[in-house]
Amino acid sequence: MLRLPEGMERVWLMRAKGMREVEIAEALGVSRQAVNKALKDARVKLFEAFFGIAGVFGFEVIRVNAEKGFMVARGKCLDKNVRVYAFYFPGKGIRAFFGEDLPEYVIEHAVEMGIIRKPEREELIKALES
Repeated sequence: MLRLPEGMERVWLMRAKGMREVEIAEALGVSRQAVNKALKDARVKLFEAFFGIAGVFGFEVIRVNAEKGFMVARGKCLDKNVRVYAFYFPGKGIRAFFGEDLPEYVIEHAVEMGIIRKPEREELIKALES
């Protein structure tokens, strides 16, 4: 299971929630360059993880957004073509879900991460697919 290193995850999460690099640097007492490097490294790790999962399971990647921590893919489940939605959860790593019946905690996570504004499943699917 991929999990970003604690400090990198903290920086990534602050940025994903909308803070600017300079604000993150001030809040953490580090340079803006250190924040920029941590964000670049986090994006690389998340891209590698999402594409790695897709490769292992034979999913076709439709979209990856490493800044917000999600992937949309197409895969097979019980001989049916289904959408696969994978999310990076801070402190837990990546979790994947088949189909549009996403649990409530995923919708709440999407609101917290700024993927959607209102906690509505339809809005989340639309945001992920656009």
